[in-house]
Amino acid sequence: MLSKAVEDKLLAARTSLLWDHPFFATLAIQLELVDATGDPRIDTMATDGKRLYVHGPFVESLTKQELIFVLAHEVMHNALQHHIRRQMRDARLWNIAADYCINGELSETNVGSMPKGGLLNPRFTGMGAEEVCRILEEEAQQNGGGGQQQGNDPGGCGGVIDACSPFDEAGLADAKADIETRVRQAAAIANGKMAGNMPAGLKRLINRLTRPVIDWRSVLRRFIDESNVKDFSWARPNRRFLHQNMVLPGVISDGVAHLVVCVDTSGSIDAKALTAFASEINGAFGDGMVDRITVIYADTKVQRVETYEAGDELALDPKGGGGTAFSGVFEWISKNAGDASAVVFFTDLYVHDFGKAPNCPVIWAVFGDSRTFDDLAAKTPFGESVYLTAA
Repeated sequence: MLSKAVEDKLLAARTSLLWDHPFFATLAIQLELVDATGDPRIDTMATDGKRLYVHGPFVESLTKQELIFVLAHEVMHNALQHHIRRQMRDARLWNIAADYCINGELSETNVGSMPKGGLLNPRFTGMGAEEVCRILEEEAQQNGGGGQQQGNDPGGCGGVIDACSPFDEAGLADAKADIETRVRQAAAIANGKMAGNMPAGLKRLINRLTRPVIDWRSVLRRFIDESNVKDFSWARPNRRFLHQNMVLPGVISDGVAHLVVCVDTSGSIDAKALTAFASEINGAFGDGMVDRITVIYADTKVQRVETYEAGDELALDPKGGGGTAFSGVFEWISKNAGDASAVVFFTDLYVHDFGKAPNCPVIWAVFGDSRTFDDLAAKTPFGESVYLTAA
């Protein structure tokens, strides 16, 4: 059980949040306080979306303003859904990445004071934890695996614990629905109490937190699925389940389902995003949603073309460099792939010459800095855009 001194200090900090920052306070007071002083895994604070695990001596070491910051930091872990987004990433590195994301956001909201040693780097502000985690992994590999902070909570501002197993789909879905409801409620309360007086930084943060999160995999699957007219047939079993000795009907198209996959090789390729992208395309291939795939590698012109038929395993191996222009790609498609049902273009969208739209739907599968996505997507003259996280 937490000491009275620690409980009083937490109450004072939460009361201050209630008066000055109702958004953070509303989320904080919904968390069940748990004494984790004897838990060797927790030497600061941690949250799993429903509980706030508190290490008593850590609270005693903080000033009131630092404690206010830490409480806001912890509820931000939940608001940003860090407790359900880790998947199979290293838990320690995930906490470090999440701290960079949160502290960058909080630095613009004037809530409390960040404890000494807190992780803050302007280059990460506005990025998602997945993006920061990927960068940190790459830098750790380049540095021989060193350079990471030590301790259970490397950032010293409180950590995050998984809400449930990354394989518990029902648990993850419930946790996601719960925190999204709480964030909407907190935003409504904050907007009501601070109408006209909300700091610009906090307003931007709340708007971002309440914006629906788009699952790019679902968007890509829907795009491919809606590009063809299909039916089910036992004559062509679904390959995805054969290794489990399960014979299920495959999908057949009315006509040939021909997907063109274009890979922009002009810049630095995000290998993890490419792997995740290829996995989804292979999944659609294996489900029978696509009969044939043409892969085009291009920079300012078409560099290489590969064709895959039903039963093949798609393997993307981009090589190239140089400038970027898509007009040559769409000219090639017009002349050589006139039967294409859809075009999926893997690119960072740093291009000015988009060329002429083909006679089929186009989706831009975009990798790179998530902070530039909205502006770049708005400049596309045709097609739908979706940002690929490496998750």
